Amino acid sequence: MSSAETFDLNDWLSRLDLGAVPDLDDKVKECEFFFDSLSSETDRNKFRWLVSAFLNAAYSFFESTALTSYFRYTDPESGEPYEDQEGLAVLRRHVKVTQNPNKPKFVNTEGLTLITKQLYEFRKKSTHHFPLSIMATGSALPEDFHFGSMRGEGVPVMPLCSEALAVIRTVYAEINN
Repeated sequence: MSSAETFDLNDWLSRLDLGAVPDLDDKVKECEFFFDSLSSETDRNKFRWLVSAFLNAAYSFFESTALTSYFRYTDPESGEPYEDQEGLAVLRRHVKVTQNPNKPKFVNTEGLTLITKQLYEFRKKSTHHFPLSIMATGSALPEDFHFGSMRGEGVPVMPLCSEALAVIRTVYAEINN
């Protein structure tokens, strides 16, 4: 090995900032943070922004968990990564998980159950089409905030986000415990 190719492990370790590396449960904590914040927010715009952040964090949880599941383990002989079949099975009860054969490091998820389908649909609309429409259907805010703009046709935000967070916590616990 030439001197230009020499890898100095001690130098690398001395430069590594372990505090910058997020904990495994970081995405769960991110979802909890946004859910806790929106649980007490009564201003419609601030609530809408927090819901958007929650939807993106939840989507990111499923995407990053799927990617991690594809590369969780390493074969000690070849050094090649291999799938966490049990983790993928847990995920696949809630989301469809696909890996692009031409780009193996690209994993895609989409909603599979009613709650994850709704989560993905609201996230897709707010990310790719237009800002979220949030209605105040009563005075008990934030519980009376609904997705949508047509009275009588909205979807209550807090129950959907609460159920999505419960799924996220369950998936995380089943995969990591």
